[in-house]
Amino acid sequence: MRRRAATGGLVRARIKENTLVDCPLHEVMYYAERYFSVHRRGQQPGVFTLSIDSTSLKIPGHVEARHDVKVAYELKGDPGHPDAISLAWDPQDKIMPKFAGVLHAERREAAHVMLILEGEYTPPFGIVGAAFDAVLGQRIASATAAALLQDIKTFIESTYGDARQTTLASSPKD
Repeated sequence: MRRRAATGGLVRARIKENTLVDCPLHEVMYYAERYFSVHRRGQQPGVFTLSIDSTSLKIPGHVEARHDVKVAYELKGDPGHPDAISLAWDPQDKIMPKFAGVLHAERREAAHVMLILEGEYTPPFGIVGAAFDAVLGQRIASATAAALLQDIKTFIESTYGDARQTTLASSPKD
């Protein structure tokens, strides 16, 4: 889902993606925050690799693109989303857009929640970038957000599942 808004001569693009996660609402944001705070092998703290597979764009061929971004996050609440994570990332180059948004969850059924990533970005290169965004960039942004949500979902479900299966008897002994 996407909308455009002109602000101060710049065109801002809005994006909203979601995925269903098998984790109770009262636990999901704890694990989502852990996704961002746990150090990942082979990556510097605060740096994430966003990826996209060209098949998700419905264009011919198979190419997987990856780009490192510096991510800032903060667990914060607001009236609409009391347990939201504020996210911003900066690719630290001029060819990729910066993003600012929020990750939050909504109850769907007993043990499932809808994890939602929404925010906005400004396509680089002014009017030329806005034209590219209208043709292909928005699909790239949506597919990238969907891939990130899928990665977060996998982390949450795996970590939550491990925690549910761990008992005092199965805990490591020193």
